[in-house]
Amino acid sequence: MSCMISNYLTKFLIFVGISCCKFKTKLNIKKFKKISLRIIVGILLLLLLLSTLLSLPFVQTYLGKYATNSINKSYGTNLTIERVAITPFGSVKLKEILVRDHHKDTLFFIKRLNTSILDFTSLYDNGHPYLGDVIFEGLDCKLTQYKGEEGTNLDRFVDAFDDGSPSSGKFRMKSSSMTVINSRFRYTDENLETAKVLDFKQLNGYLSDFFIKGPNVYTNIEKLSFKDHRGLFVENLKSNFTYTKKNILLDNLHATTAESEIIGKVELKYKREDFSDFNNKVIFDATFDKAVIASNDLNFFYDEFGVNNKFFIDTHLKGTLNNFTTHNLKLIDKYQSEIIGTVNFKNLFDRDKSFYINGKFDYLSSSYSQLKAILPRVLGNVLPSTLKKLGKVDLSGKVELSSIFINSQIFLTSELGAVETNLSMQNIDNIDNATYVGFFALDNFNVGAFLGEKDLGFATLEAEVDGKGFTKKFLNTKVKGNIHNFDFNKYNYKNIVVDGTMKMPYFKGNLVSNDPNLKMNFDGLVDLSSTIKNYDFEAQVDFANLYKLHFSTVDTLSIFKGNVSAVAKGNTINDLTGTLKVKDASYLNNRDYYSFDDFQLAS
Repeated sequence: MSCMISNYLTKFLIFVGISCCKFKTKLNIKKFKKISLRIIVGILLLLLLLSTLLSLPFVQTYLGKYATNSINKSYGTNLTIERVAITPFGSVKLKEILVRDHHKDTLFFIKRLNTSILDFTSLYDNGHPYLGDVIFEGLDCKLTQYKGEEGTNLDRFVDAFDDGSPSSGKFRMKSSSMTVINSRFRYTDENLETAKVLDFKQLNGYLSDFFIKGPNVYTNIEKLSFKDHRGLFVENLKSNFTYTKKNILLDNLHATTAESEIIGKVELKYKREDFSDFNNKVIFDATFDKAVIASNDLNFFYDEFGVNNKFFIDTHLKGTLNNFTTHNLKLIDKYQSEIIGTVNFKNLFDRDKSFYINGKFDYLSSSYSQLKAILPRVLGNVLPSTLKKLGKVDLSGKVELSSIFINSQIFLTSELGAVETNLSMQNIDNIDNATYVGFFALDNFNVGAFLGEKDLGFATLEAEVDGKGFTKKFLNTKVKGNIHNFDFNKYNYKNIVVDGTMKMPYFKGNLVSNDPNLKMNFDGLVDLSSTIKNYDFEAQVDFANLYKLHFSTVDTLSIFKGNVSAVAKGNTINDLTGTLKVKDASYLNNRDYYSFDDFQLAS
């Protein structure tokens, strides 16, 4: 019995002990919760108080002056910060930051700057600020190259943060990202005749992995939009960007405007002093993997392009703005003009000098109107108006072109026929009356349509020329060559050697014909200028079938042989008027055969 009571008592004591422990534990937990709650409330109240203090204008102004004085004292800069606000969560907000350069002009002005750092002094400590995410609102950057100075005002500012010690090297700044809102970037060079080089307004964008190391800048431009001072608005630009004292690189470039798109890589190579003569010394090295460039956009930079055209381009461009070459160019425009080749351009951005184009064309397809539409004033003033009669032209070869001369070594096919030339032309500023010298060949080419002479037709020939003019009004040229086929007066002449002067619409000189219907050595003048044709010549005619040649329309058999000299007018042998001298001649027609030793006719 006592044993049973002992067992029950033991169990009761254990139960009471466990119950007491549980009761004490509950009391401790409640106490801990109360303490924790008080601590949290205290921290929140402290943060709220700190936040309230930091939001007070006089506190922000004090912090701004403190930051300004600290930076200026440490680095000798001219910087003012109107206000600084630091949130309890590590965010820093700076308002109205003004940085003046060594000429006391504006280098930077920032309306608002937000960044995520835990220690404000990391903005400037050791000249190596390392920031988190940065937001610039109302940034105005004015980069200036002052006349006669080495380096820009930005270089001077960066140098202030370089302590020159071996361990630190140069000024460094990093930011994980930068957001730019409603900002502006300007670059002026007082050494240039036109000081304004760049002026980007309405600047908005997002940059990642921003890094400055001394004078070098590296960043990934994720998106960027701006309006150029010339009026061009870039809707978006993406690129891996690098800036150094020797180059500016836009790698993996993708830029778009309302009408244009460029995908590729662009690099500018230079010495710092080259910016004083930007158009002639700064080298562009650009590869366009895909480019659709609107002529309306190009006109912001070179106002000579026709409006509302588009160029689809694949090329490697290298050189200065006033002397660049498009290597392996493949271009087609909105109107189906197509160019494949390598072309050098000079003086496009120098209005005081004549432009120059030197092209080696594997293939060029266009027409007079299409070419003129590309550069209306440039090409419109130098291309002969008669070229419009060629229609669509396919061309290959070499062409040198300026405002005053053309050198061509080409082969082309057109709607009038094929042409091969090796010509040098001068005075093309008055193109229809330009001078030229060289060689040309025609293959089944419609000369009559080209010159506007209905008595002339197709021709196949090779000739050396030295003269001027391309129209009936101005043509006056010496011609020496071989005519394989030539349509005149509805007859196709063959095997003619010519050496004389053409002053449309007449020919003066020597002509040797071995045509089946005309065996003749001719020396003199044939004038086709009026309704009634004029003749003044001497000819040794071994055989002439006047009917086949369409000089006789009455007799179907009309054969003439002899030596003839004539000063006469008329369109056929039946209506000639003037003086005709004949020696050792014979004439055969349907009625009889006539033989003459010497006679003279006058009518």
